[in-house]
Amino acid sequence: MPTTTAIGTDAGALLEVERLAKAFSVKLGLRRAKVSAVEGVSLVVPEGSTLGIVGESGCGKSTLARVILGLYAADDGQIRFDGTPLPARKRRPRKVVEQMQMVFQDPYSALNPRASIGESIAFPLRVQGIGKDEIRTRVSKVLEDVGLHANYAGYYPHQLSGGQRQRVNIARALALQPRLIVLDEAVSALDKSIQAQILNLLKDLQETYHLTYVFISHDLNVVEYMSDQVAVMYLGHVVESCSAEALYREPLHPYSQALLASIPSLDPTKRKLEEPVVSGEMPSPLNPPSGCRFRTRCPFVMDICSEQPPALAEAEHAHLVSCHLHTSTQGG
Repeated sequence: MPTTTAIGTDAGALLEVERLAKAFSVKLGLRRAKVSAVEGVSLVVPEGSTLGIVGESGCGKSTLARVILGLYAADDGQIRFDGTPLPARKRRPRKVVEQMQMVFQDPYSALNPRASIGESIAFPLRVQGIGKDEIRTRVSKVLEDVGLHANYAGYYPHQLSGGQRQRVNIARALALQPRLIVLDEAVSALDKSIQAQILNLLKDLQETYHLTYVFISHDLNVVEYMSDQVAVMYLGHVVESCSAEALYREPLHPYSQALLASIPSLDPTKRKLEEPVVSGEMPSPLNPPSGCRFRTRCPFVMDICSEQPPALAEAEHAHLVSCHLHTSTQGG
């Protein structure tokens, strides 16, 4: 198993993830097998910043988010929030639960259709034992903060548009006054014009509340706009991590290069790709390739790629990559 290096720096870190692993048991006919969804992931997210996580469907982005928030128990590794280690299999302290919130992809299914908007926002506040007057004040305030009138508290989800519902989900996350919000494909189900509004809203809220974001998306344009740091995931591993500026200027890993080359462009002066940068489908996590997991699709594959998994290490200043092409620059 390759060694891992954390993204970013420990100075002022709000969230630290070290060698995190999560596998699921699945039934295959008469036998059971383990599927590794996240393996050896290490991250450091400074307070007030945004870490973007990108990769194809099935790469482990959402599983990582749920393990960070305690919705799934980690099999291995350590999570620290504001310097405090979090238990993997025990209930987290109430104060930590309040300070770590999530906004899900589907704005409609994330809301109870039988509960009013005000009730949906108020529910986690009641669970935390907050008084009625304070709940009423907070509900009105967070609705206004996300661009909705306080009267929307009496509406029901079916009466709102998709963009309005997602604003409600963001308001519900804000109600507990968190420090960290994980956004799992939070704008992917919205029209482009509504996406832009929600993204600008998130940036404004981050500045107002001094929030820290973990922003998960398959849309590379959106990740570039939102993120300070970016982690690229492939089959449960982080294969590259650096600042957003460095990744979009000069990606080092062949998979990152392929992702960026696939971004559609409306600029007719940009030459279209004559051939795809990578071919084939992502291998099954039930039977991942030996050595480098990307080698079956990599145009630069070498003999060592099937023999030894590459370590995630610094190839350039604050630019980590997991690829044998950069072994010499890593001093290996």
